[in-house]
This record gives sequence, structure tokens and C-alpha cells, in this order.
Amino acid sequence: MRLLFHCCCGPCATACVESLSGEGITPTLFWYNPNIHPLTEYQNRRDALSAFAAAGNLELEMIDEYSLESFLSGIGSATEAPERCSVCYRMRLERTAAYAAEKGFDAFSASLLISPYQKHDVIRSLGEELAARYGVEFIYRDFRPLFKRSRILARSLGLYMQKYCGCMFSEKEVSQKERHHIELEDVNPLFQRLALLTGVEALKKLAHTSVLVAGVGGVGSWCAEALVRSGVGKITIVDFDTVDITNVNRQLQATSRTLGCVKVEVLQQRLQEINPDCEVTARRKIFSRENAAEFGIEKMDYVIDAIDSLECKLDLIETSCAAGVQFFSSMGMAKKMDPTRIRTAGIWETQGCPLARLVRQGLRKRGFSGDFTTVYSDERLEETGGGKGSAVTVTAAAGMVLASLVLRDITGHR
Repeated sequence: MRLLFHCCCGPCATACVESLSGEGITPTLFWYNPNIHPLTEYQNRRDALSAFAAAGNLELEMIDEYSLESFLSGIGSATEAPERCSVCYRMRLERTAAYAAEKGFDAFSASLLISPYQKHDVIRSLGEELAARYGVEFIYRDFRPLFKRSRILARSLGLYMQKYCGCMFSEKEVSQKERHHIELEDVNPLFQRLALLTGVEALKKLAHTSVLVAGVGGVGSWCAEALVRSGVGKITIVDFDTVDITNVNRQLQATSRTLGCVKVEVLQQRLQEINPDCEVTARRKIFSRENAAEFGIEKMDYVIDAIDSLECKLDLIETSCAAGVQFFSSMGMAKKMDPTRIRTAGIWETQGCPLARLVRQGLRKRGFSGDFTTVYSDERLEETGGGKGSAVTVTAAAGMVLASLVLRDITGHR
């Protein structure tokens, strides 16, 4: 069989030719790659293929045309993968099929089939279409298992090995990935997975962000931890209570070991263990209008309200909004079992939440006309035995939503 074998480069051709030789096929190598840019890259790959052909005493047919204009004209507006790649496959394989028919070859194939990064289904379908059009058989082989072998052979022959597919668009994509990887190396390893979502600049902003979380019970404790795990650089946690056995079912720092301990002190220790670089300040205080000046609200970037007491809650709302800081407030999360009912809305738009109703009434009495974002739920269950029952699946979810409001505000993912 006379096989014309299109080659994108020398390294990819090595193991393919070795495998075909095992079938008793000695292919004629074919060079036509108007997609490869810039000129130095084109020349390096062309010369590497020539060196491989000479080393293996293989025939090499070349259409040595470096033309940026013809490539751009060929792909037109299809500059994004995978459409761009499909057009590029057709450009090269059609020239191969036409050349094979013109020169009397029995079949054609391509070293593209060794790359794990190429679309084999598209290449195979296109090859079969062109085979029917030009009357030359298309030989499909899945050479991908030989990819590592091709690199070993290329190194042994000292062939030039490329870093990207070939076109200017793939070069740009690879350069962006490499640059992003370099930037990630400067990010605290604790937050590299988050940086993949937010970008490095957002992580830098988070590291310089200060947040006050007032109330570290069933909602606030989870919110505080989520903020620290998201790279917030400074956090102040405020609460007066100690850990009670009834807190264990829903509060992060409440365990059988911490019963009787001061909530903010236990949580402070945990948060610093998560990220030792985070500046965690614990304030065992009850926030009120009278001592508001002690908390430095005006210096905070964000204030999170997870307070249960209505009067203290109203005091914090007024103080924070007057200071002009970004303020998020949790409404009541007791008597609820369904976290999917949690919503966010301005305080005047909340519905079905008894605590939100009391907050609205209290703010009206105080003459407050501003607005702020709340996390609330319209679910209300009746307990079987008095008191205010709470489930961690709801309180923790509300805390996570509060933390996400901060994270999304900083990163712009709203």
C-alpha cells in the first residue's frame, strides 16, 4: 500500500511511522501546514520533520508554503475552538487527499491521530468524507496510546518539540495558561483552588478585606469560617455567650469538648488554625448603640449581622448603614428545615419571615429609611415541644449564603 501520511511535526510522526512499519506499511511523509505560526515555529517544525525523514530513510513530499494570509482567510470568523480546529483539519487533510489522488497513492492518513488533544471523531469523519470525494482510502488508526512513546523517540533523535498546537490562537491560549500558572504560584496554596474561579487579583482583594461578624451562633459561626476559608485577611468576631450543650446541634465551635468555653475564643482558635495568616480578633461583647464606637465599624469593609436580639440587631443596622459599609443581615432561621427556601432580598422586600417583620417595624419606629441585603426564609414550622427549634442544615446554609454575598461582591460574580 502506498500511504501518504500528513505530518504536523517530526515528534508526532515518529511513533506513528513505527506503528505503521509494524503493519508492513512504509508511508511517504507529507508536509503541508499553513496553520503553523510564527515563521520561526513553522521552520523549526518543518526542519524537524526533514531530520526525522532523513534519519529513517523515509520519502518526504513537501508543499512548503508559509502564508499567514491564507490561513486567516481559510478559517474566516471561526477563531474559537472547536470550530477553528475543524476548519484547520479540513484545510490540511483536503490538501493531503487531493495530493494523494493526484500522485497515485492508495490511501492517506495523518499524525494528528496521535494527539490526545485533537478531536478524533471530527478527524475520522472528515477523512472519510474526503476519501469518498477524491477516491483515495482514508486510513484511521487511534495512535493516542503511542503519544508518550513519540516523545521518547523524538528526544532520542534530538528533534525540536513544540509547546502548542500550531496556530496563533493556540499559542495565545497556551501563553495565557502559562501566565495564569505563574500567577497561581504566588497565591497562598490554601486558596489556589478558589483562585481558579476568582482570579488572582480577587484573591489579593480578599487578603486585604476586613469583615466584622456579629453573632457567631448557628449562622454566624459558619459564615466566619467560610470567609476565612475564602481568603479574607481580617475578621472580627463578636459574641458574648459561652458554649452550651444545646448549641452542639448547629454551631460550628460547639462540641462536647468546648462546653462552657467562650464562643468567640474557641472560634478564634479554629479560624487561626485554618489560616494562620488571617488576623482574627475576638470580641466578647454585646453590640449596642451605647458601645458601638468600640467596634470600629467605619473601618470595616463588610459587616455581617447574625444577631438574635432584636434591639441589638437594630442598633447594628443603624450604625453600619450610617457608616456606609457594605452590610448583610441574617433574618430568623429558627423553625425551619428546608435550606432551599433561603432567599436574599432587601429588608423591605422580605416576605413570610417573622423576624424580618419585627425588624421592619423597629426600623420604621426609629425613622430608618435606608435599605440593605438580607438572607431570609419564608418557611415556618411549628415545633412539637415549645421553644425555637433550629436545624444546622438551615442555619449553616444561611451562613454560607452570607459569606457568598461578600465573596461575590469582591469578585464581581453577582
